[in-house]
Amino acid sequence: MNLANALTTSRILFIPLFLYFFFADFPNHYLWAGGIFVFSGITDLLDGYIARTRNLTSRVGRLLDPLADKLSMISAFISLAIVEILPLWIIMIILVREVTILSGSVVVYLTGHDIIFPSRYGKWATFTLYCTAVTSILSVQFFNQFFLTLAIPLTLLSGIDYIIKAYRYFFKKASIR
Repeated sequence: MNLANALTTSRILFIPLFLYFFFADFPNHYLWAGGIFVFSGITDLLDGYIARTRNLTSRVGRLLDPLADKLSMISAFISLAIVEILPLWIIMIILVREVTILSGSVVVYLTGHDIIFPSRYGKWATFTLYCTAVTSILSVQFFNQFFLTLAIPLTLLSGIDYIIKAYRYFFKKASIR
């Protein structure tokens, strides 16, 4: 396993740790959970950078990276819904996109096709969703509203973009980049 894939795998392993601290009952538990989520987001940036700059991209990494993203987001936003930090309608938009993309990725993988690469919209949506989750966990209201205002339209736009790409890929065999 190369360094980039190890960082990606660590993001998946951070999820139970994040959940423990998020739902724990001791002072500053949200601060700990937020710190773990920030660290997870940093590893998301690092694994891609390391994979590209050190020529460590791999099929496993291209599968694990979006899986780690989706599982992290789903865990964080379901947790935020459980404790009612964010409204349910916002959580539903985010979860529908994440579950749709995750399900689509599984179908693509199981049918033996190459994965659909993330678009700019998807990368920006993921970044703003990480920021939204962290600012929600840490109760940083001003920044939370700012990132939430960006995250919702980007989430919708990237979700539509992935659906269009998947349609073209499977039914029109057009370019997916």
